[in-house]
Amino acid sequence: MHGRERGPALPSATPPYAPIELSPAEVDEVLARPLEALERQAPLLLVTVDTDLRVRAAAGRFAELADLTTTGRRLDGARFPLPSLVAAVTEAMDGGTVQRLDVPFGQSVLDVIVRSVVVGSTPVGAVLFGQDVTNVRTAERRAATLTRISAVHSGAHDSPAAVMQLVADAVAEHTGSGVVVRTTRDSRLEKRAIAHQDPAALADLERAVGAAGAVPLARMNSQLSQATALVTVTWEEWARTLWLPREAREPLEKRDTRAVMSWAMRAGGQVLGLMIVTVMGSSRSDLESESEISFLTDIAARAGLQLETALLRERASTVSQELADSEARFRSAFDAAPVGMVLTSASPDRPGVVTRVNDAYTTIIGRPAGEVVGRPVDELVHPLDVDEVRRLVRQVADGVRNGFTVEHRVRRPDGSLRWVRVSAKTAADGSGGHGQIIGHVEDVTDHRATQDELARRALYDGLTGLPNRNLTLDHLRLALAGLRRRPGRVAVLFGDLDRFKAINDTYGHEVGDRVLVEVASRLRATVRSQDTPGRLGGDEFLVVCQDAGSDDDVRHLVERVLEVLDEPVMVRTAGVRAELHVGASIGVSVTADPLAQPDRVLYEADTAMYEAKRLGRGRYHLFQENLGHAAERRMRIEQELRVALDERRWVLHYQPIVDLASGRVHGFEALLRMRDPQGGLVLPGEFIDVAEESALIHPIGDWVMAEACRQLAQWQRLDLPGPPLVMAVNVTGRQAAEAAASGSVLHTASDAGILPGTLCLEVTERTLLDAADSVVRDLEQLTEAGVQLAIDDFGTGYSSLSYLQQFPVHTVKIDRSFVSGLGVNGRDEAIVAAVAALGSTLGLQVVAEGVETQDQVEHLRRLGCSVGQGYHLGRPCPADEMTALLLGGLDQKVKTAT
Repeated sequence: MHGRERGPALPSATPPYAPIELSPAEVDEVLARPLEALERQAPLLLVTVDTDLRVRAAAGRFAELADLTTTGRRLDGARFPLPSLVAAVTEAMDGGTVQRLDVPFGQSVLDVIVRSVVVGSTPVGAVLFGQDVTNVRTAERRAATLTRISAVHSGAHDSPAAVMQLVADAVAEHTGSGVVVRTTRDSRLEKRAIAHQDPAALADLERAVGAAGAVPLARMNSQLSQATALVTVTWEEWARTLWLPREAREPLEKRDTRAVMSWAMRAGGQVLGLMIVTVMGSSRSDLESESEISFLTDIAARAGLQLETALLRERASTVSQELADSEARFRSAFDAAPVGMVLTSASPDRPGVVTRVNDAYTTIIGRPAGEVVGRPVDELVHPLDVDEVRRLVRQVADGVRNGFTVEHRVRRPDGSLRWVRVSAKTAADGSGGHGQIIGHVEDVTDHRATQDELARRALYDGLTGLPNRNLTLDHLRLALAGLRRRPGRVAVLFGDLDRFKAINDTYGHEVGDRVLVEVASRLRATVRSQDTPGRLGGDEFLVVCQDAGSDDDVRHLVERVLEVLDEPVMVRTAGVRAELHVGASIGVSVTADPLAQPDRVLYEADTAMYEAKRLGRGRYHLFQENLGHAAERRMRIEQELRVALDERRWVLHYQPIVDLASGRVHGFEALLRMRDPQGGLVLPGEFIDVAEESALIHPIGDWVMAEACRQLAQWQRLDLPGPPLVMAVNVTGRQAAEAAASGSVLHTASDAGILPGTLCLEVTERTLLDAADSVVRDLEQLTEAGVQLAIDDFGTGYSSLSYLQQFPVHTVKIDRSFVSGLGVNGRDEAIVAAVAALGSTLGLQVVAEGVETQDQVEHLRRLGCSVGQGYHLGRPCPADEMTALLLGGLDQKVKTAT
């Protein structure tokens, strides 16, 4: 970090600096003593300290309040504790930086800038300058509270209790006090909502409210007769009014409960309830100030209107005959609704003529009400959708149906398109006529864009934008099917980048990703328009060529591809421009057989590609029937795996999984490596497919599980602070099925002595989608026994949300391709937010993979993703190195990184 980036984050708003206003008589005096002029504009703090934190000079009202005007007094010896300020000064001097932070001074808040004073590179002291921003921060809190209160309207189907709970939560967060909302029913005031930020205080408040029960309106006459004005009573008087028993009063009295402030909530001249604020010792805001009272009075008025709206919604679902009597209220709710509302005629001769709209509707379609009322609603619909909308409106007018839901486009006057979802129902018009159609209109443009992006991600590679494996193979199937309709030839080019692994290992994944993107761009520009270039995964690409033409045509295409991929890729890394030579080996399979199968053609191209690599790379090879390289490769790798088992050449590396909010290490992911004879490490992508095809996956998987559990138990015995560490182990489809059926995982965990619930199996989406029903039952038994289940690389294949309910999933891991787009690609950010919200709703833990920058950490926190892993948070390393890190305070290092 450099400059002011060190230290606490800057506040979201800082006070504006206005000109200093003076009278003519004050000019000379102020210009001679500018500090006093600034002090009159806003109370100041100006202090200089030496490296021992001793005050050298001080001025300003707040310096006097903190008793810092005495030369030589230590900063940490102020009249009241200033720990955050002391820490900021220390960090500024240690790092030679500028720090900025908010510092509480009693009921005030100062925006303080700390600048280190250095001689050369040696710190000799610091200068502190602060300005009173109490009013600014108060305004920010009030704005946030108003935003939450206004957002209540968006829950169109919320019950009154839910609406009032949202109001109570917002007021409790703003004031730091206990909040109770009571509403009238049958001449009594019943509890509708209760809130407090402190769970213990909330429990005490709930006991008191429960003991009071429903309170007769007559007992609250003084509170209800004051319209929306504030009524304040002492706690003792309030407890007597509610007839609270001693055991209900005492817990709140121990919390220094001083007074109770209540506002009547009214709407349409009727009392709907009371908003009650219980003032305790921990209350944050200055509840006795006129501005705070005025603000809370406004909140109570808003709450009354929102309560009325919620009650009307509740009543409308069961008592339709009250519609005519509540027409005025309906129109008020209609006009104030935060979603678009439109009324149209249901007359058979002129159905769908707009009679009324609200402001939200005009905002959605971009036209004022004067341009809409009196026109047929279908004139506002996009021409491609108008026939469907016109048909549905006609059916409602003719009595064929009583409502409909449809999504269609509207074109705004500025030419932009918006997607809307219209939910329409028939409604009486109060005059005995044909009735009317009321439409609930939502702007779903962003939602559809997110859904389209999720669908695109299921078919296209998130990094390169090329068709992914599934879509590319679909194109191959279609091309081969075309041979059955008319003679021709189909060619498949299977390419693997020759030096990609070395580039990834040397320059990191970010540079590797840029190389893949450039390769994809070159492929698009090189192949013919009728060809399909796709990414199979990793550094493997496929080109499907329908109507391949002659052998010369295929050869010319392959040579062009090799030529463009052999050109160096220019990247900038660590501030240096690097020229990277990637190159590729390509296998080619050509067929004219109308009965050719996609898997066979793909196998032939894959086999030819490995032959091209064997022959020296940077070339292509055409598949021939006598080509046996693929089988030789598998035999060679299988032999290497057997030797590795005999010689115990396996090792596990561990990457920390981190709580992004606290910086605490949540657990680790165990990553398998194989030592090669030259002393290097071989990643599982090089051999795991052969291990699965052979019986070797069993001993390898058993070793990984046993070693990971053994290491986890050893770390758990270190008695580190915080919850027990969790170990995540990647398992293949076959491992998951057989481990679940045999119960071997449970035996291994038990033998190692790990704590219950601290072992997590990570499987891919494809593993779950291909799982049989019996495997599902076995997995459920595993999770019931305390083994967690996580979905790895979520969103990179044919993602389906249905298995999140079908399978006993505990954790969803967001693929790194989405995380890398945070702060760059708005759609990636929307998808991460959607997955985080989905996980929260379903009670799943959401882990972000590939976290490589602090900006990504901040975005993930804001989007509600609380757990992550990646190079920024910790690189994989052997167990002994990780043990040393744990004993040396890995949590603290991670906190510094986050």
